Amino acid sequence: MKHYLTFSEGTSNKFWQIETEGNSFTVTYGKIGTSGQIQTKTFDSEEKCLKEAQKLLSEKLKKGYQNSGEETTTTSPKPTQTQSVSKAKTPSTNENDIVATSKTSSENETTAQSSSKTIQSENHAATTHSKNSINKIETKKLKEPVQKTLGFPNEDLKILSNVVPVHPKEEPKPFDLKNRIEQLSSLKKGSNWWTVDWTNQNIPLFMSKPEAHFWFLALTCMEVIDGYEEKKTKQTIQKLQNFLNSQTIDGNLTLEKAMNLLERQEGTWEEKRITPPSYIVLPFYHLFGLEKVIHFLATYNHPQAMKQQDSTNGSYYEGFARLLPILDESERKLCKELIKPHLKQKELEYQDIISPFLIALDLGMKEELLPIVESWKSRESSIRYSYSEYRKNIIFLFQDPEIVKRQMRKIGHLFNSVEELKCWITITQYSDLEWVALSVKAVFNDYNNEKHKEMLKLFLGIKAPEVARPLLYLYALPKLAAETKNWFIECPYFAIEGLVPAVLDEDKKISELAIEILQSLFARGYGEIILQEKAKYSAEIQEKIKNEILENSTFTAEPFDDSTTPTWLSDAIKTVSKGKAISWVVPEELPPILIQKKKLSPSQVAAVLTELKEKVLEESSILLKSLKEHSETTSLDNFVWKLFELWISLGASSKDKWAFTALGKLGGDRIALKLTPMIKVWPGESQHQRAVLGLEILKTIGSDTALMQLNGIAQKVKFKGLKDMANTFMESIAKKKGLRKSELEDRVVPDCGLDEDGKREFNFGPRKFHFVFGPDMKPMIKDEDGKIKDDLPKPNSKDDSDLANTSVEEWKLMKKQIREIGKIHIHRMEQAMVTGRRWKVEEWEMLIAKHPLMTHIAKTLLWWVYFPDQNQSINVFRLTEEKDYADIHDNSLNLQGGAYIGIVHPLLLSQEEKNPGDNCSAIMKSFLRFLKFQDRYTSFLRKIKTNKKYPDLQTKK
Repeated sequence: MKHYLTFSEGTSNKFWQIETEGNSFTVTYGKIGTSGQIQTKTFDSEEKCLKEAQKLLSEKLKKGYQNSGEETTTTSPKPTQTQSVSKAKTPSTNENDIVATSKTSSENETTAQSSSKTIQSENHAATTHSKNSINKIETKKLKEPVQKTLGFPNEDLKILSNVVPVHPKEEPKPFDLKNRIEQLSSLKKGSNWWTVDWTNQNIPLFMSKPEAHFWFLALTCMEVIDGYEEKKTKQTIQKLQNFLNSQTIDGNLTLEKAMNLLERQEGTWEEKRITPPSYIVLPFYHLFGLEKVIHFLATYNHPQAMKQQDSTNGSYYEGFARLLPILDESERKLCKELIKPHLKQKELEYQDIISPFLIALDLGMKEELLPIVESWKSRESSIRYSYSEYRKNIIFLFQDPEIVKRQMRKIGHLFNSVEELKCWITITQYSDLEWVALSVKAVFNDYNNEKHKEMLKLFLGIKAPEVARPLLYLYALPKLAAETKNWFIECPYFAIEGLVPAVLDEDKKISELAIEILQSLFARGYGEIILQEKAKYSAEIQEKIKNEILENSTFTAEPFDDSTTPTWLSDAIKTVSKGKAISWVVPEELPPILIQKKKLSPSQVAAVLTELKEKVLEESSILLKSLKEHSETTSLDNFVWKLFELWISLGASSKDKWAFTALGKLGGDRIALKLTPMIKVWPGESQHQRAVLGLEILKTIGSDTALMQLNGIAQKVKFKGLKDMANTFMESIAKKKGLRKSELEDRVVPDCGLDEDGKREFNFGPRKFHFVFGPDMKPMIKDEDGKIKDDLPKPNSKDDSDLANTSVEEWKLMKKQIREIGKIHIHRMEQAMVTGRRWKVEEWEMLIAKHPLMTHIAKTLLWWVYFPDQNQSINVFRLTEEKDYADIHDNSLNLQGGAYIGIVHPLLLSQEEKNPGDNCSAIMKSFLRFLKFQDRYTSFLRKIKTNKKYPDLQTKK
């Protein structure tokens, strides 16, 4: 059976086709003149399939569609590889689960076709790239329909009623006092040291007054059990049994005596008796009646906040839940009236009496609880609030999606169990999955994070576009990246639909990750799908998708083939022995290695991976050396960093640590700057050996920036073993170069691309920008109008995209380098001041005064120069903005004839130098700048008191 229908009304011209084959049917729909979209539905039998198809056909005809012929053989426009994703919230056989209504904006068929051709032309390169990159698995996915689902069985999607059914009344069973007392011998310590486990004592719902009397005494008089010494445990239980045997237990316990038994001392250690468990409510009810038990719950509070909680039996304030099943409707109605006066607006904080609110929750008193919930204060999101479980359950009671979402987010209560996630998802469906992702993230980051596994499994079971953006919060966590990335790969349509609008998210990190995933899907062959999805959004989003993905020269670059591969690359690859494919790496998913605007082919990338795997860190390789020489530096950095991140996300297996050492073999300054912060913290995460290997990687990179970072670790890191190892590396490097360590430190200061005058240009083609220093060595940009700005502008359509993108990347690197230079070398200068370090004049001028960056630090300091031929005089001077030298009277100073230069310590200044008069404002300004770090000098002065280089200062006041 096949039917082709059309619909025309105003500017709307649509077609709809249904075709059955066996026990499934396929629906194709869209605007006339386009390829349309398709959906397929499969049923248990051909009969059911035909019945549902006829039903859909009938509904379409009723809506005004015209049949172009029954059982027709006329073919409709051939569908594209794109398939529409169902918009339904839950699976069903309704038409809306199969076919989404398509809005038409074209005025006629010709306009639609023209528009389609324009889009295809604009993105020809992207489409070609997608087709070339696609593999068999992705081809299969393109043909498979994907159904939106929450991933729960239908019965779990039902919002369960909180109404507890009434338990039929029963006659109490005969009570054997002696036997009951003997059974107490099996008591054990509870999960809290102040509780006892009563769960195996079979405390009945219905009991006679004598039995209620017995249980009340047992539950209130039992003392804390020592869970470590069996002898003491037996003694404690025997003490309770002796007490009970000595009592007259006949059900005539007075309320006054009962309340006295419930009293507890305020001192944590003085009180030996356990906290009353939730079971206390049952004997209380059978002894004194409903009104008294409600009053008890609404007013009783253990004086010690810590001891209020009972994780084993349930706390006393939760006791109403044990009583509720045996209360009939009239008693429940009475409970509502009795508890209303106690429902005050409270936060339910630690030490608050919370029983009234839990009773109202158990009784489903939504109307009374809503004003209380609305009065709760706003909080930061967390899983660690006290009484959070009760607040969450009260909010879930309302079952209204908007109320639940609004109130839960306001109080910031994240979820820490699968059960809570199910409640949230069942009520809110797809409308706020971000709260689910943030909850999984919080539990994962908690010290006790086992629960995150089941929570994440539940989250990843949801198949819908609404998952995509929230899932990025988890993808950002290195240890969860691989598992979450798999969802994007398995659900490409949902991923694209959810991530396209996220490329301009308010959260910059989310935008970056959304682009990264879309780039990955683009590499897997989904360029056409991304192209179609972006058309739904604003011009800004379309432009971002176009520039970052569809027309990004990095990803659309043509791969080398036999005719275009450079000879040096062909020869280098021939030196690599053929190895087994690396199962956990997909070459197409790694950032491309670019060489003169072309990229390595998948087979060439595979050869690079094999070489990285086979060669140890400092082993020579013709291929790797050639790539370092010819490839774009940024592309190499991106390639190895992604490889490293993938290795981390998969558990950082030691047998695959070659993915880590690849950073040293192909990485540059960007890698050094990104890796160093991780090296510094790894020892604290029980990863000392990984941190040491990180030091070796910095050493192997070997650039000024990398060695500066290595030296920074040698100077200042809180882990002594790592610090000592970094110093050992620096000493060995200095020895190889014939230098002292301090001399090596002077020489590993990157110039950041600045010329000898400290200038650098960033070229956007028609626009040019110049680097300048702002206050406190802050790197800034000056445009052609002379305006100073914090950052480069975003490239626009008039700029040369290649030049602009290169400039932006170089500017980002430069800012990081300057920030590190400031941190490391200002600290070095402070140490040089304290230790009295000296430089030869010619070395000082070359390495500090005339260095394009160090000169800026030098201008903030006071210096002294020693002239051996001038009566061994010492002059204090400063480095001027013109890179001249000025003494304390601001007169020009010639360093010729000087032997050594050092940094002046404030304690070495004479009174004239400290108070030189009005004519010396410039040097005094420099001195004041020098004293900006005055708070640091307190510790330096302590060092100086025992410093042999300044014996005269040890007694100086």
